[in-house]
Amino acid sequence: MSANIPDADALVDYVLDFTGSSNRDEIKQCIFLAEMMMRNIELPALRTDPYNTIGVADGNGYVPIPPDMNRPILFFNQGQPGTGGELAGPWIVYDRIGDRDMITEQLIENLYLMPVNIPQVFRGKFSEVGQVYQFLPGLGAGAQINMYYYKSWPELFADNGSGGEINNNVVLQSWPEGYVYGTLHNYYYKRKMPEDADKWLAKYNLAYDTVLDQNNKGKWSGGHNKMTSIWQPRRDRRFTAK
Repeated sequence: MSANIPDADALVDYVLDFTGSSNRDEIKQCIFLAEMMMRNIELPALRTDPYNTIGVADGNGYVPIPPDMNRPILFFNQGQPGTGGELAGPWIVYDRIGDRDMITEQLIENLYLMPVNIPQVFRGKFSEVGQVYQFLPGLGAGAQINMYYYKSWPELFADNGSGGEINNNVVLQSWPEGYVYGTLHNYYYKRKMPEDADKWLAKYNLAYDTVLDQNNKGKWSGGHNKMTSIWQPRRDRRFTAK
C-alpha cells in the first residue's frame, strides 16, 4: 500500500478515488481527524536514538522535557567523562515514580549518606514535575541524561515553517493503513453513514491493536515495557540512612 501512497497528496487522491468524492478540503479534514486518533501510536520509526538524544541538567539539576516527546521509554546515565574522555560510570537506569513521590523523596534526600556497595549499573528514580524531569540521586548542573522515547510527529498539510505544507511523515511511510482506515472512518461518519463508518473503524482498531500487540509481546520493543529497570530487585537499598 505504501508504494501507492508515497505522500499526502497521493493519500488524498486515493481516498477521493475510493469514495467517489471530489471535495479535497473535506478529505483533508478527515485526514486531520484520523491523525488525532493515532497520536499515541508507538511505531519503531518514532523512536529516538538514546545515544544522540541527550538531556542536560540546568543549574537546579532539572532536565527540561523535550518538546517532541510523546512517551518516554527509558532514561539512563552513562556517568561523566573521565580524564581521558571516556565515560567513567557507573551507569544509572532510572525508574519512573509519581510526581508526588518525587517531591517527597527529594525532601528527604539529604538524610542519605554516601552510597555503599554500588554495582556498575544501579537504579535511580525520575518523575515529571511541572515542565521538567527531576532525578534521584540529584543531578549536578550540566549532567547528561540519555533519553530514549517515542517522538511526536507533524500532521500532514500543516505549515512546515517555510511557507509550505508538510507533505509526508514517518507514520504515513511506515503505517499507511492507519491513515487510510482512519480517514475513511471519519469520512463516512461525517456523511452520516454509520454502518460504513463502523466497518472502517473496526479495520482501524485491528491495525492499531496489531501495533500495540507487537510492542506488548516484545517483538518490536525487545523486552518489557515497564518504566522500571531490571538490574536489581525492587527492594534493594541504594543508600544507608542515618
